[in-house]
Amino acid sequence: MIQVKTTRFGEIEVRESDVIELPSGLIGFPELTNYVLLDHDKESPFKWLQSLQDGGIAFVLINPLLFNPDYTVEVSEAEVSDLRLGSEDDAVISVIVTMPSNPQNMTANLKAPLVFNLKNRRGKQLILNNPAYTTRHNVMEELKKRAAEIDASQAQQLIDKAKMEASVPLKEAVGGSKPAKVKATKKR
Repeated sequence: MIQVKTTRFGEIEVRESDVIELPSGLIGFPELTNYVLLDHDKESPFKWLQSLQDGGIAFVLINPLLFNPDYTVEVSEAEVSDLRLGSEDDAVISVIVTMPSNPQNMTANLKAPLVFNLKNRRGKQLILNNPAYTTRHNVMEELKKRAAEIDASQAQQLIDKAKMEASVPLKEAVGGSKPAKVKATKKR
């Protein structure tokens, strides 16, 4: 067991098997290479990446697919070769979140995601060339946008369902076995 005094969590004990190695460190912290992932709390989508070498350094992480389901990390095999990924499924992607005093202004760094191979406990921070990704992507605005898209999609599904139900033959709507017939008569 490794014992670490941290600023946020007090003294923690970490099993050797839970240590995550980032051989290149993180941007701005190349000397810090050993970390552990800690839950923010059981129900939260956030995790803490706590440095084991400096108890005052911890980063808030989130799965970017939770607020940006189209997020993709496109890199060459050479860029992630040191992670020794057996397949794409072995990779877990997280991004660092900046939490200001007003949570509405929370941002995520989509430009420099962290890729972890949890099978061998190795990780790496990458820098993506995609101009659509920024270092300060507003998480709450993205969630609001996605919620509006979902609401619009659900509304369209309800409209489509209503149209289908309206076009159901009368016999099915009233439970009859023969379709209803309308007889037209001439008025005299």
